[in-house]
Amino acid sequence: MKKSVTIILCFIVGLFSTAYPQDSLNSRAVDKLFELSLDDLLNVVITPSKLAQSVNDVTQKVDLISAKEIETLVSGNRNICETISRLPGASVSVLSRNDANWGTYGGIGPKFSTYMLQGLPIDAFIDPMSLDLNAIDHIEVQRGPASVIYPNYLSQDFAGSQSPLAGTVNLILKDKIEQQKTSFQTSLGSYNTLNSQVYHQGLKNQTNYFFGATYEMSDYTNYGSEGSWLNMKKEPEYEKTKLYFGLTIFMDKHEKQKLTVFCQETFHNGDAGRVYKGFKNQYGTINVGYEIELNDRLNLQSHLGVRTYNRSWQESNFGVIDTLKSNNGVEQLIVPFDISLSISHSESSSLIVGLDYQRANYSTWTDPLNGHHDYGNISTALQGGVYVQEEYRPITGLTIRGGLRYSFINNTIVLENFGNPDKDKLLWDRLLWSAGAKYAFNDNLSVYLNLGSSFSTPGLKSIGGTLSLSDFGLPGRNGQLPNPDLKPENGIGSDAGFDFIMPAKIKICIRGFYTKLQNGIIDVVVSQNPSQTQSINAESTTGGAEIEVSQRVNDVVSWYANGTYLKSNVNNKLSADQNQVEIPFSPDYVFNLGGTICLPFGMTISPSVNHNGGYYDGISKTNRTKYVPGLVINSYVSQKITINKVSVLECFAQLYNLTNNDYDMPWQFKNPGFSCMIGIKVTF
Repeated sequence: MKKSVTIILCFIVGLFSTAYPQDSLNSRAVDKLFELSLDDLLNVVITPSKLAQSVNDVTQKVDLISAKEIETLVSGNRNICETISRLPGASVSVLSRNDANWGTYGGIGPKFSTYMLQGLPIDAFIDPMSLDLNAIDHIEVQRGPASVIYPNYLSQDFAGSQSPLAGTVNLILKDKIEQQKTSFQTSLGSYNTLNSQVYHQGLKNQTNYFFGATYEMSDYTNYGSEGSWLNMKKEPEYEKTKLYFGLTIFMDKHEKQKLTVFCQETFHNGDAGRVYKGFKNQYGTINVGYEIELNDRLNLQSHLGVRTYNRSWQESNFGVIDTLKSNNGVEQLIVPFDISLSISHSESSSLIVGLDYQRANYSTWTDPLNGHHDYGNISTALQGGVYVQEEYRPITGLTIRGGLRYSFINNTIVLENFGNPDKDKLLWDRLLWSAGAKYAFNDNLSVYLNLGSSFSTPGLKSIGGTLSLSDFGLPGRNGQLPNPDLKPENGIGSDAGFDFIMPAKIKICIRGFYTKLQNGIIDVVVSQNPSQTQSINAESTTGGAEIEVSQRVNDVVSWYANGTYLKSNVNNKLSADQNQVEIPFSPDYVFNLGGTICLPFGMTISPSVNHNGGYYDGISKTNRTKYVPGLVINSYVSQKITINKVSVLECFAQLYNLTNNDYDMPWQFKNPGFSCMIGIKVTF
């Protein structure tokens, strides 16, 4: 009941908040957009400054994943993280269709690249499993240290608080609807998987809307390695249902102010391959806001969100006949809010000032068949920040960026690992900074440099764990060991590079980066079976280089190739066994190759190749395992058939892991190998 009241109150407050950020390109710069060429218009981004501007005018490296690229995605694990796996610097490691991504960005863990929905923070572990790509117009991926205008995400679950030190991924919702459209899609595939989707979008006067649903059920297959603690005896069946709705109302005929609402609810139920290993997850997402262009130089924005994460699962006693041991769960409610004012000055410079706030309620519980919940961890965390950023363009082609953020975090802990905490209140504050510069010699050559700092506190799961220290090594006690001595981490990230466009639209990009973490919070595997992890502090560094080549030959053919070399290092002078070793999950190198062919008669073929050189799961030289994913080849094939002027039938096939590479992954998971989905889609 309390959660329902909180959600309703947040929704009402959002309706009357004064502004909303970056819903689309309909900002105060919209008049200037009409002066851009088609190629420039397709490269307009809003993530670096919350205002629409050409990717050529921002200091940060930003990639755009278009709606067409999203449509041709082959997602073997049903995770949005897989959309960015083809980009340099990304090492995606989704454990299964029922589990999160534990890969790295820029050579450091998944918690160092935040995810956002319309510029509002979401969870980098859960929300990519939950959100529906049918609601997404395009994705902006900012590589390198993100600016100070975006906060950490105050999650207490999984790896804890998430910071944009290595970058940020911004999911941009569909906004301005050009025409009414309805689509039905159904597909069948491996493991008796059935997927059905319905989507509708429309507009009436100044109101734009869309809604839809996705349902998938599958017998799935054993995704545990040989001898795994998962110990599956049956198919790990699951069902996943997604319901979503989006609304944009332009409040005047000039479209200078608008109200935006987005809601989604996801239900994910199934089991982990045994009778009493069921799980039941429910995730909710709300974004509400309002944006207004006050005049030609002032743009006021604010937004409010609600994120609910309720996960529950069973633990069992294995035997000839399994018996139920306990029911367990995690409940988390996070409410982020942001308001900012953008001021345009001089010819093309801008200043943005703003503040943001987050509140996170977190609890874990277990029921060892007593009929009631025994709570192990309970906390309430508050985070606030004020920030300012200037983008100064003194001469044509030169952009100089600088910003500051003051951030504070207040964590009140009621319970820690089923007992009273050593400290029931934890307070931190930091002054963070970010700077960058870019110079475009001409339309074909530009160079850039960026630096930034970060600060992140340990989450309650990292401090209190899901197990007791006495559970270390005990059979059947799978989970995370506590570490009450964890310290907050500080980081500095930097990158530099250049972009060069050659004749025939061949684009070459080279980027180098270096990141240093003081007291970096690292999740390490301390036991394979039972499967146990623990968070520790260690100083770590990561350096690397990326090179990418891409070409849009014409409307028919486009291709890309990129490679990333990484060198990571953990320094722990107190332990020779843990000194001068690689950061867990940070690969030696990653290589990508792919392309798209759109033939005149409606056929689309989009193959992709990913090669990962391998990574370790821990920092102990004597107790770690190296995993080498190797080569994964995917392909998307479709044929569109025009029925009449408004109706199109599309037949498609999504082919995942064509070489049937069933490589092992951390925590005794494995990639199950080849799978495919074949279906039809009708749009009218």
